[in-house]
Amino acid sequence: MADGSHPANPRSAPAEVWERARDDYRGGLAAHEVCRRHGVGLTSLRNRAARERWRRTDLPWIPPNGLDPRDEGVELEARIGGDLDQVGLGELSLVAFRRMMRAVLRGHAAEALRWRKLAQVLEADHDQVEREIAQEEQIRHMSGLDAGPSPEAIQAELKAARAVLKRWREEDAADRADHGPADGVAPVD
Repeated sequence: MADGSHPANPRSAPAEVWERARDDYRGGLAAHEVCRRHGVGLTSLRNRAARERWRRTDLPWIPPNGLDPRDEGVELEARIGGDLDQVGLGELSLVAFRRMMRAVLRGHAAEALRWRKLAQVLEADHDQVEREIAQEEQIRHMSGLDAGPSPEAIQAELKAARAVLKRWREEDAADRADHGPADGVAPVD
C-alpha cells in the first residue's frame, strides 16, 4: 500500500493495460472494442479518458473508406474523377506497391504480402499489354499498314463511344423514370 505493492483499488486494471487501452482508444478503436480487448469496463474507460484527456479530436480525420487521405489510390481516383478507363495497369501497380511498403512499415506482414502479390500481378499484366502493343505495331509496320489509325486514335474513339453509350443509358433511365416501367402495353400512335 504505502510501499506501492498494491494499487489503491485492487480491482482496477494495471497501468500497462490502461496504457495499451489508451493507445487503442486514441488510435480510433471503438470504445466497446477497447473494453473487450483489454478487459476494462466502459464506464471506467470513459471516466479515465475524460480525466486523462484522451482526446480523439487531436487525431487526423480518416474518411469512411478507411484509407489515409494521402493514400495513392485516393489521390489517383480524385485525379481521374472516378473514370476507371483512364487508369493504366502501371499506375495501379504503383498504388499496390506503395500500400505494400506502408504495410511493412506498420508491421502488417500478411497485408504487405497481399499487396506485393497484387503489385506483381498488375506489373506482369502491364508488361504483357505493352509487349502486345509493340508486336502489333511491328506487324503493322512490316506489312505496310502504317496508314491505319494509331493506338491513341483508337483509344480516343473508344472513349467517345463509351461516352455516347453512357449518355444513351442515362437518357433511357430518365425516360423510364418519367414514363414508368414498360408493362407490356403497346404505345398508342
